[in-house]
Amino acid sequence: MAQVEILGYNQAEGVTMAVRQLEVPAVLRRAWGDEAADAFAVWLTSVLEERAISRDEYRQILSRLDILEHDMADLKADVQELRREIDERFDRLHREMNERFDRMNERFDQMYHQMVVQTRWFIGALVVIGTVIS
Repeated sequence: MAQVEILGYNQAEGVTMAVRQLEVPAVLRRAWGDEAADAFAVWLTSVLEERAISRDEYRQILSRLDILEHDMADLKADVQELRREIDERFDRLHREMNERFDRMNERFDQMYHQMVVQTRWFIGALVVIGTVIS
């Protein structure tokens, strides 16, 4: 079983480093031959280098994601608090508007009652004047 060692380039640190040796399984080596197995190992290693990240980079990303998660949780709590405050303000405004409308309705009721009383007095006065004239 031959091993292939490839040098890799770490972009985060800007250095070339030795990548872990990739061992091709014996079954594949027998089926494909040494040359094809070595070519496959080189190709697979290069693909993994291009698309994979190191454990240190993964941990850095995880720590950044944890920070973002906590920040998002704080923002979510802030937004919920703001929504609660806005709801309280709208509820207070709704109560105040209802109180104003109730007071206006009471005033309209009083004015209507006064108009009814004045209309009765006016009709009564017309009846008295009509009786006196006739």
